[in-house]
Amino acid sequence: MILIFYQYFIREFEISISQVTDILSQIGFFILIMMLFPLTLGPDPNKLSEYGIALVWIAAFVSVVPAYDRLFTDDYLHGFIEKAAHNDQPLGCYAAAKCLCFFLVTTIPLLIILPVICTMIGLNLSIFFELAISLVLGLFGMTLLGGIASGLVLGARRAAILAAVLVLPLSLPIIIFGCMTGIALIETTPIKPYISIMIAIDLSLIVLAIPIMQLSLKNAIENN
Repeated sequence: MILIFYQYFIREFEISISQVTDILSQIGFFILIMMLFPLTLGPDPNKLSEYGIALVWIAAFVSVVPAYDRLFTDDYLHGFIEKAAHNDQPLGCYAAAKCLCFFLVTTIPLLIILPVICTMIGLNLSIFFELAISLVLGLFGMTLLGGIASGLVLGARRAAILAAVLVLPLSLPIIIFGCMTGIALIETTPIKPYISIMIAIDLSLIVLAIPIMQLSLKNAIENN
């Protein structure tokens, strides 16, 4: 099982590297959003730092959501998922490897440019490490939700809109606790309760997401 997961992960990573323009477009979208918000709020550094945490979370969410509907679409259209199912390979391993690879290639670039973004909106770089941890936990959970949504709408018309409609309300708890973590950092209050809740959400999603994605992929193949 571990070997199969590793093979799927290497395959997905190689595909992601070959489609580096998609990653760059997501990062560019994130930067664009972060540049537009200060223009609307004005140059007041106090106001920027006050809303900075929420801006980072909104920009991160909006930049990755459009890609969720494409998680399984290409492999579905090219028959890879159907071939894997016919070869009795576990689709849960495939879905887990797909989500993990997507999470890594979208989150690591965001973390690289995060210090620049923090400086731009007036956030103290001393909170960077804790903010990065909360973003990693949040984006991991949202990626699993995106995998569930992508599997459920696979083969449907207007899958992008349907996936966004599914992911948005389910992601609200993650975004709320992520923002509360950032606010606690600014106010120098303990962040452990919020981080613990986000870890609990991620662990729950790991248990639920893989079987749901596996069943949804099988259902999409059978209804093809």
